[in-house]
Amino acid sequence: MQIPQELLDRIAELEVQALIEGLEDPEMRINPSFLEKVRKFLKENKLETTPQLVVAVQQETKEIPIFDPQELLDEHMDR
Repeated sequence: MQIPQELLDRIAELEVQALIEGLEDPEMRINPSFLEKVRKFLKENKLETTPQLVVAVQQETKEIPIFDPQELLDEHMDR
């Protein structure tokens, strides 16, 4: 079965959006099962965070930017 790339891209985008929404939910972001899914997603997509990365970002950034997940998604959809 051949699945169109556009459909696979949309599924991936929805998965990312669901993870973002979960991380924004106060109850979900402390749920160990949900956090494991987030870590698994990051690992599978080679998007790992490290203490060194956090330190580097803290040293270089005076303000932590707040990104609007919908704006990021819209920006990605326009490409």
